[in-house]
Amino acid sequence: MTVSTKEMLKSAQAGGYAVPAINTNGGNYDIIQACCMAAEEAQSPMILAHYVATGAYSGHGFFVEVAKWCGDKVSVPVAIHLDHGGSFATCMMALKNRFTSIMYDGSALSIEENAKNTNEICKVAREFGVPVEAEIGELVRLDSGNAETANIARIDDVKRYLELCSPDSLAVGIGNAHGYYVETPVIRLDVLAEVRKITDVPLVLHGCTGMSDDVVKEAIKTGVAKINFGTLIRYKYVEFLTAVSIYPDFERIPIHGNTLPRHSAGRKIIY
Repeated sequence: MTVSTKEMLKSAQAGGYAVPAINTNGGNYDIIQACCMAAEEAQSPMILAHYVATGAYSGHGFFVEVAKWCGDKVSVPVAIHLDHGGSFATCMMALKNRFTSIMYDGSALSIEENAKNTNEICKVAREFGVPVEAEIGELVRLDSGNAETANIARIDDVKRYLELCSPDSLAVGIGNAHGYYVETPVIRLDVLAEVRKITDVPLVLHGCTGMSDDVVKEAIKTGVAKINFGTLIRYKYVEFLTAVSIYPDFERIPIHGNTLPRHSAGRKIIY
């Protein structure tokens, strides 16, 4: 069933777990279906996430329709989420297309401008019952030639930002980045712990591809209620397509050392 992320993330925070947010590569049916099937099997909530860049190719409305079609066929909560909306206009586009959750990313701006824009977007989104995620500490893309992940948010900046606005969830830069890490990232969980002391807003961890399970688990203990995966899923999807193309029996595919039915193979890649 399709829902918003508001109660989903509150429940996750209270229960000491985090909800996976999976980038669907522009509304790819195979990825969306596999996510929903995996969520149903695990009896876990799921967030289907969408980048503006990939939506420019496939169509933002297309993503919503595919996500809603698949999400409404399972019994667990599934949210339809805009990831890294960089402007008021982009977030309004998402509302018009019936996204059930949006992220406004003003992390490259000053604290004051970021907060001002966040407030404007929250004001409209809440009229539609749609929660807003925001971000402090800009994340770089490692696959765009960047190597640094020094995006550590300052606690004073986080405090000032939250004095000026009230997002429904908050992503904080703690040394994380998008893409595959060249070296083991230094994830500043101590910064996350300090943020938790000044707010009870559900926290979000971006750039989980390549992080150790232990780091992610510790982040969840600190109050992270949403964990984002993008690069890993795209690579796993290519793995799935490669197996389909080279394996003679199209209905059974070798994945993770087992030969599985085609539909189960996609689910096992996610789950």
